[in-house]
Amino acid sequence: MKLAVIGGSGLIGSTTAFMTAEKGVYEEIKLLGRRENRLKSHAMDMEHALMPFSDTKVTVGEAKDLSDCEVIFIAAASSEAGLVSREEGIAANFKIMSDIARDIKKYAPEAITLVVTNPIDAFNYYLYKEIGGERGKRLGFGANDSLRFKWAVAKKFSLEFNKLYGFCIGEHGSTQVPLFSSLKYEGKPLNISEETKKEMKQMLLNWFDEFIGLKSQRSSGWTSAVLASDILSAIATDSGEVIACSIPLCGEYGESEASAGLPVSLSKNGATPLLLPITDEEKTAFSDSVSNIKRQIKLIFED
Repeated sequence: MKLAVIGGSGLIGSTTAFMTAEKGVYEEIKLLGRRENRLKSHAMDMEHALMPFSDTKVTVGEAKDLSDCEVIFIAAASSEAGLVSREEGIAANFKIMSDIARDIKKYAPEAITLVVTNPIDAFNYYLYKEIGGERGKRLGFGANDSLRFKWAVAKKFSLEFNKLYGFCIGEHGSTQVPLFSSLKYEGKPLNISEETKKEMKQMLLNWFDEFIGLKSQRSSGWTSAVLASDILSAIATDSGEVIACSIPLCGEYGESEASAGLPVSLSKNGATPLLLPITDEEKTAFSDSVSNIKRQIKLIFED
C-alpha cells in the first residue's frame, strides 16, 4: 500500500510521514509540496533514520504520482502565523485546497483522503463534494480533540490517561462536544458534576488560547503526527480500530449536508461511523456544532 503526503515539507506533514514510516505498514510514502529542496532533504534524512527499523521507502513526488496511492494525507496550508482561530485561514487555504481537489480527482479519485487543513470539517466536506466517491473515504483529522478531552479528565482527577475511554464529536474547533455521558475509566462510567464539566470544557478552550498566545508560529505538530499516524496505520493494516475523525454526515444524530467528528472504525476501505448513545443536551450541542460547520462550508462555496 502507498501513501502520499501533500504538504510534506511542513511540520505536520513531515512528522506524520516519519511516524507513519516508522511503523513500516506502507510500502512507500511519497512527499509532495511546493518546496522541492525541503522535500528532498526530508526524504534523504528519513532514509537514514528509518534503516534500523522500517523498510518503508520515502520518496519525493508530484501530482501525477498520486495515481498509485491508496491513501492521501493532506497537510498543505497557508501560514498560521498571527491567526487566533482555525477558521481564519479559510480564504487563504481555499486556493490550495481547490488545486489539491483537482489533482486528486484527476489522478486518484478512489484513494482515501485524510485532511488536516483548517477548518478541517468544512474542507473535508468540500473535498467530498468536489472529488466524490464513498463518504467513508473522505476523512478529516480531529482526533486531537478526543485526546485533549481525556488529557483534561486525567489531569483533573489524577487518573491514568491510557485507562480512559472517551470522545469529542462535532467541530474540530471551539464548538466541539465532549461526550461526558460515555466517558469511562477502566471500563466503568465516570460521574462528573455539571460544575466540573463546565470547568473541563473551559480547560479545552483555554489550552488552544494559551497555545496560540505563545505566537510560536507553529502548529501542534507532534500531537497531530502521533494520532494521524495511528489513523493511517489503522487504514493500512485494516485493523478496525476506532478513532475520532470528521466524516460526511448521513443522518447521524439527525444531521447531514456537513462533515463532523465522530468515532469511526477504520479499515482499508475507509471509515464506518460508530454512534454512541448521547444525552439530549449533547445532541443539541452537536446540532449547534454542525450548524457552525455549515456556516464555514457556505463561506467556502461562496468564495
